Amino acid sequence: MPLCAQISCLNASRNIRIGLVSQGLPDTWKIEPSSGFIEIFDQNKRQSVYSGKAAEIVITAMKGGKMKVAVDARKSLYYFSNELLFSAVGRPPINLKVRAGGRKSFSYRGSIAIFPQSGGLRGVNVVDIEDYLKSVVPSEIFNRAPDAAQQAQTIAARTYAIRNLSRHSDKDNFQLCDKVHCQVYSGIAREIKAASKAVIETAGKILIYGNSPANTVYHSNCGGYIIDSRAAWKGASVPYLIGHFDGISGHKPFCYYGKLIKTNSLKGKLPAPQKKIRIAQLSSAAKASTHKNFGHRVGMCQDGAIGMAAIGYGFRQILAFYYPGTQLATMRYAVPTGKPVEDRPIVVASLPQTTPVSLAAPPNPTQVNALRRSGKTRKPGSIKGALRQISENGSGYTAVGLRKLFWTPGEPGISRNIY
Repeated sequence: MPLCAQISCLNASRNIRIGLVSQGLPDTWKIEPSSGFIEIFDQNKRQSVYSGKAAEIVITAMKGGKMKVAVDARKSLYYFSNELLFSAVGRPPINLKVRAGGRKSFSYRGSIAIFPQSGGLRGVNVVDIEDYLKSVVPSEIFNRAPDAAQQAQTIAARTYAIRNLSRHSDKDNFQLCDKVHCQVYSGIAREIKAASKAVIETAGKILIYGNSPANTVYHSNCGGYIIDSRAAWKGASVPYLIGHFDGISGHKPFCYYGKLIKTNSLKGKLPAPQKKIRIAQLSSAAKASTHKNFGHRVGMCQDGAIGMAAIGYGFRQILAFYYPGTQLATMRYAVPTGKPVEDRPIVVASLPQTTPVSLAAPPNPTQVNALRRSGKTRKPGSIKGALRQISENGSGYTAVGLRKLFWTPGEPGISRNIY
């Protein structure tokens, strides 16, 4: 299928270029190969300029857009204006310890490219995409999340990276950055066994919609409701980024359980996993029901994924719930034949979705608190009384429905009284 053409920029070596934007543009970079041997390669001339023993390499910015390279503080110096690629040489595992200016040092897999940019020196980690994910996944989701949540996060992060390989311009000379603008990446220091295991178990798997990698955006906590991508960012509607309740009818949201698991405050039993999950589409009106600090609320809710995994759902069900209509495919670099392989489609319990429900804009928490303070409710000082008052005023909501809409984790005076 045409999937190969969509991701042709990811070559057989699987390497991608990660701009170390968090390190800034310092005047000096120091690189220490773990093996004690280094190769320095001139990317422009396509030739090796040094290969041998090295305990420390110092790269310093010079005037005129040039840089000076010193190996182990020797008198023999090298001057370049082209990009240089620094690679540790030796038996694996090998890595490069890097220090930008006076900043804290970081260790990275793969190679480090250094080149002059805007008066300083830019560092880029050229790394295998699977090694990249070993650092991204634990940087983006709770470290002790259940396996299924880690696997779902890995596939979402891999898909997001592949879809956005051209997010930075050619002028930047890298494909993704190491900050939240793309995905948080901190090298080897952030790697943990659980996340690395998830990367290996899902090697090469991505989500596709049609013939393209899906836009697998994710966020920390949706507060009980996922919102439509169009409501969050305007533009065209995305079929698999729809608004819906983050859970099963009659139960608390998945993110509610995920939050309790993260804070180690879960009491009682989790609900049993159900074979049938109905997604009730929601209008953009529910946007007012969640505290803004939980993220954009589009796509996969990470706390919700943790809750689903803890209840007993697998990564396929998690991805199907948050990206309905997408399919799993395996990248060609992870398949011996070199061709992409489509997995069986993932659906939500193989059930048709319920009829979309359009809701009018619900009252916001400020309005509820104002009613509570005014004493015009049946029971002064009671949120439940305020909800009854709003319901009686013709808003069209039942008190139960309003309680669900107003569920806001961690917000004093609201979350304690809603469920």
